[in-house]
Amino acid sequence: MAMIALGKQPGHGSAHVLPGAFSAQLAFKAPRRPLGAETEETRLQRAQHTTATRAVDTAMHINAAESSAARVQEKTPMIRFLRPLLAATSAAAAMSAAGPSAALAISFQPTDGPLPIGQVMIADFDSAVAAGFQFVEGPNTFVRSGALGLDPGVSAPPPGDTSNHFTITKGGFATLTATKALGAFSFFLGSPDTFNSVTFSGEGFSFTLAGDEIWGGAPAGATGDQSIGRRVIYDFEGQAVKAITFASSGNAFEFDGLAGAYAAVPEPAAWAMMLIGFGGAGVILRRRRAVPRFA
Repeated sequence: MAMIALGKQPGHGSAHVLPGAFSAQLAFKAPRRPLGAETEETRLQRAQHTTATRAVDTAMHINAAESSAARVQEKTPMIRFLRPLLAATSAAAAMSAAGPSAALAISFQPTDGPLPIGQVMIADFDSAVAAGFQFVEGPNTFVRSGALGLDPGVSAPPPGDTSNHFTITKGGFATLTATKALGAFSFFLGSPDTFNSVTFSGEGFSFTLAGDEIWGGAPAGATGDQSIGRRVIYDFEGQAVKAITFASSGNAFEFDGLAGAYAAVPEPAAWAMMLIGFGGAGVILRRRRAVPRFA
């Protein structure tokens, strides 16, 4: 209820109202309501707030579920991709652990030439060693011309070889190293003996063949027969050979015409690791994609 209090004007004995010339005090008092009472407007605001809160919660739950599903979809292809690669790595490791027989094919031909298909001459001991290779002569070794014939009690040239050849006597050795790994190799061997040996080395592996193992074991008979000469051919079947060491514990080990071919492709374990690397890069790129978020 609004109340108007009128004041008297000076010099007048009665109270009366003159528009624009009176003193008035207006006091507006809102009606009282019991404690705990709620207006219709307040109830409406509270209902609207509750509805909005529930909508936000629902949207956040939906967004969380969608994000979780997206993460599962991201991981599933990666797992499917890695499984065969891990299997390939295990198979490659098993092959490496199986020894030389799993990574070496040996054949031979009864004469010095021709060179195996794809191979080129590395060292013939008549001219310089081919670029990318180094032939290091150890103790008790020498180059000798086949035209000189037999050196009694010491060495004999490979059959039919009248050019220079290499000889390793008792306790001697020599090593061929390659800047770029070899995938195949061959050499012309003369009068083979049981005390001759060849060692092949690469990244993480090394194996030695001795006596008739040098040409695969058949025909048997590393007896030093001076009439026997053969070009022995090795296919490393994916292994990458970086060094070949020739050694002898007796007189003598005679050979000529070192030839080879570079390794054409990485070994299986390297392929597997490369593919895993590519797969990892793909996963990183997928994770960089923006995931929809609730705003």
